[in-house]
Amino acid sequence: MRTLVLSVGNTTIFCGVFAGDRLVRSFRLPAAARGLGRAVAARAGGPAAGAFLCSVVPSLTPAVARELKRAIGRGPEILTAASPHGLEIGYRRPGQLGTDRLAAALGARRRFAGRNVIVVDCGTATTVTALGRGGRLLGGAILPGLALWPEMLAARTAKLPRVPVRRPAAAVGRSPPEGIASGVYFGHAGAIRELVRRIRAEAFGREPVLVVGTGGHAPLLAKEGLFAVLEPNLILYGLRAFGSVLG
Repeated sequence: MRTLVLSVGNTTIFCGVFAGDRLVRSFRLPAAARGLGRAVAARAGGPAAGAFLCSVVPSLTPAVARELKRAIGRGPEILTAASPHGLEIGYRRPGQLGTDRLAAALGARRRFAGRNVIVVDCGTATTVTALGRGGRLLGGAILPGLALWPEMLAARTAKLPRVPVRRPAAAVGRSPPEGIASGVYFGHAGAIRELVRRIRAEAFGREPVLVVGTGGHAPLLAKEGLFAVLEPNLILYGLRAFGSVLG
């Protein structure tokens, strides 16, 4: 029997279908899509034994849960910091940790058991999260995601244009769009590199650490040498791991 997992984000809902512990399908739907439950059920390719969900948009969570229950006959189990997920959260207030970061950390523990990991999740926001080999989530950093940089420039300036996110051919731009593309892409890569360097030193000292890239924009940044491993589906594996804990 199949299991559905869903990560409700600010822009999209990232969905996965597992047969046992094997991911057989993944897809994204617009967060504002109508008939979401029916769309997920249709793309799942068969009946589901259960569903597991994390969300960073609290206003959407009840509606998504209701639609799923209507479509597949049961509501999802919702991951929160207080859930029996098996990690120790090092936040001063654990409930403030985003459940997308929690799910990604669960995925890192499942995929890279027994290792210190830094997860770089490149989505609407870019987050950098340190996870110790013993299962303690130590904390990390949050910055605006890659696509937000050009949007903010265009919105808050009079003459700068909105440019698509891409890897420019050179850092030396010879027009405003080229300069923005350079600053956005290489500046974001530099910010990630510096955050990883500092977090690695503060959290792990000289211990070995695996840096894992995930999220929608991670493949675009893969050529910059930021990640030892690229795992776009990390959050889906984390939600499946949460389901395994619940039995």
